[in-house]
Amino acid sequence: MFQSIIDFMADIFNHFYIFMHDSMGISDKGLAYVLAIFAFTVVIRVLILPFNIKAAKSTQGMQKIQPEVKKLQEKYKDDPQKLNAETMKLYKEKNVSVAGGCLPSLLPLPILMALYWVFMGIKGIDGSSFLWIKDLAAPDKLFILPVLAALSTYVPSYLMAKATPSQPGGMNMGTMNLMMAGMMGFMSLNFKSILVLYWIIGNLIQGIQTYFLNYKPAMKEINSRKEKEVQAREEKFAMAVEEPKNLASKKRKKNK
Repeated sequence: MFQSIIDFMADIFNHFYIFMHDSMGISDKGLAYVLAIFAFTVVIRVLILPFNIKAAKSTQGMQKIQPEVKKLQEKYKDDPQKLNAETMKLYKEKNVSVAGGCLPSLLPLPILMALYWVFMGIKGIDGSSFLWIKDLAAPDKLFILPVLAALSTYVPSYLMAKATPSQPGGMNMGTMNLMMAGMMGFMSLNFKSILVLYWIIGNLIQGIQTYFLNYKPAMKEINSRKEKEVQAREEKFAMAVEEPKNLASKKRKKNK
């Protein structure tokens, strides 16, 4: 089954390369391979896009019920088990999925595994160069791609962490994101350059999607909530200031 998936993906990638090299008339093999991997990555990300949209809706739902979650956290601060149970109950009532926001970040990993074997079996790519990369079929000797792989892995996960409310007893997302980015950078030291390019391009697309689907709406919701809280405090303060004046006015009327 897995081999069939690898063969299928290899055929698609080869068709992209043939289109770039023959139909588009790009004689530079390295450039043709890079454009093929770009087109291939865009297609994969478009296929994953519905999952991203579903996850974004889940994250936005979590943001909207944050005031209720905070009330539960305050109410059951001394009872973690009860807090977790009540929080899960709230998510179920509001039809919010906790795991939904994590799915898009996990989906590309099986594809990456399959592509590892796809690129291992590509013939003719050896010796193809692109920019500073001397051989797309070999690891980047200047270590530029591994650094870019780590950075491009971290940025989308950072944006997602900022857009996703923290869960009671949940893992430290900042630490996990750094570990994930470091792991991808380390593995990229030994991966073929073309595979690392796929990962970097995919992460850039994912970062753009995460910004517009998750981060931007989340920041808008947070800012709106803060504005309401400030407005409520100002109204409370105004009432507190006005109350003594009203009492004084009533006393004067009474004395008259």
